[in-house]
Amino acid sequence: MAAGTCGTQTCSKDTPCCVKGYCNSNAMYCIPLNCEPQNSYSASSCWDTAHCVKDSVNFGSSSAFSQIADYNGDPSTAAFVSQFEPSNAKIASGELELELVKQSDGKGFGATVINTRAFQYGSVSTVMRSGCQSGGVVSSFIIRNDAVGDEIDFEFVGADKLTVQSNYYWHDQLDYTKMIKSPQVSDTTTNYHTYKIDWTPDKIVWYIDGNAFRTVNRADTWDSSVNAFKYPDSESYVSYSIWDGGSGAQGTSEWAGGAIQWGQGPFIAGVKSIDIDCYYKGNDTTYVPPGGSSSSSSDSADSSDDKESSSESDDSSELESDSAESDDSESDHDSADSESDGKASSDDQESDAESSDESSSDEVNESNETSETETSGAGLAVVSLATVFSALVGAYLC
Repeated sequence: MAAGTCGTQTCSKDTPCCVKGYCNSNAMYCIPLNCEPQNSYSASSCWDTAHCVKDSVNFGSSSAFSQIADYNGDPSTAAFVSQFEPSNAKIASGELELELVKQSDGKGFGATVINTRAFQYGSVSTVMRSGCQSGGVVSSFIIRNDAVGDEIDFEFVGADKLTVQSNYYWHDQLDYTKMIKSPQVSDTTTNYHTYKIDWTPDKIVWYIDGNAFRTVNRADTWDSSVNAFKYPDSESYVSYSIWDGGSGAQGTSEWAGGAIQWGQGPFIAGVKSIDIDCYYKGNDTTYVPPGGSSSSSSDSADSSDDKESSSESDDSSELESDSAESDDSESDHDSADSESDGKASSDDQESDAESSDESSSDEVNESNETSETETSGAGLAVVSLATVFSALVGAYLC
């Protein structure tokens, strides 16, 4: 498709950014993880990808979060943004709140919040509680690249409030048998715990309250059938989500704990803070996606970096996602019925849920973290990204 051809229309200089066949100039369309540069007014129409800087985000701060409609593309003004509209995310009581609300059709519509800077290797540590007071509700804390399909996640399900699930995916190959639960902790819906992921070119380590409970070594992920390490290594985004797994297909619903008992709500996940430490030190442009060619992670790093990555990037691609599905989109738990215990993956990972258009009454049907709606006023699509993380149908958005 020629540059500037966006679905059935051509993006103009005034509405330069293309997403899913619609053109606009606001953040929903121009943010790198949504925007389609090859279909926009020009290849440079999409906003530049902001890369990782070391940061400690307190969600009581005014610069911690912005609704995507208010975001101007400058990551210094907002560390995190809502990923779609209508938004059920907000700052309240000194924390970030993501709420799952019941729609007129009985299904839940959740929220996804994503970091405005991309992240490749390092550590992320967050203090949060899940919103999964009922079976069927899923919450997630995820690192994901929607375009490539790499993901590392923590996922919470209402069917089990005393553990959190860990998993990882490579190139959207959804292997739910790799899910491992944490040791039991106090109720994750009423108590705040510290969840941490250490991600390096050689291994991934998951922690809860300072205690490591799982390690995946890159060396152990080699698959001779594809001649590659099935290890997530692409530059990604950190996100949070909450979504309705109970109304998904049978495998997703069973994994999430069945239909939501709405009387047990409200279903609100709360995030107090997050610390992000980048593996590549030096500046905020330490990694540039290789633009369609494969490269090693060490080649991807800026020459000013103190470290060189020893891992090879398999089929890494540009972060600008050619779809608005993602960390809150629901993963493909349905397809896991025959392979696992039915866990949905958002983080995320292809959404099984069918997105419906937003009607004039603003009714939106979202069975996944990733939803796509169409505004009736301007005929423009308001695009939501997957993760959740099916939460980008997989269970990664909660």
